[in-house]
Amino acid sequence: MRLCSFLWHSKKRKRQKSEERVKPRRSKLRAMARGQQKIQSQQKNAKKAAEKKKSQGADQKTAAKAALVHTCPVCRTQMPDPKTFKQHFESKHPKSPMPPELADVQA
Repeated sequence: MRLCSFLWHSKKRKRQKSEERVKPRRSKLRAMARGQQKIQSQQKNAKKAAEKKKSQGADQKTAAKAALVHTCPVCRTQMPDPKTFKQHFESKHPKSPMPPELADVQA
């Protein structure tokens, strides 16, 4: 009786070992297939994101930065128009000489 159960267990161990040898090969094939799916999925998602961004238009921060044309030479603050720039310069830097581009602007 004991010999029989020993043989049965040893055969079971051999089967388990042979299955363990085969498993990594199968998982590598699955990983390669999944890798291709992953790449395709990333490309698809990037395309969707680009289309969504296009339809959304420019965001407000980018538009605001583009509108800030004038830069104060003293403090490097950016302003959208010359009128605001002159008001800033007169209030913040009264002792500094007026820049030539602000000489003819009316505040």
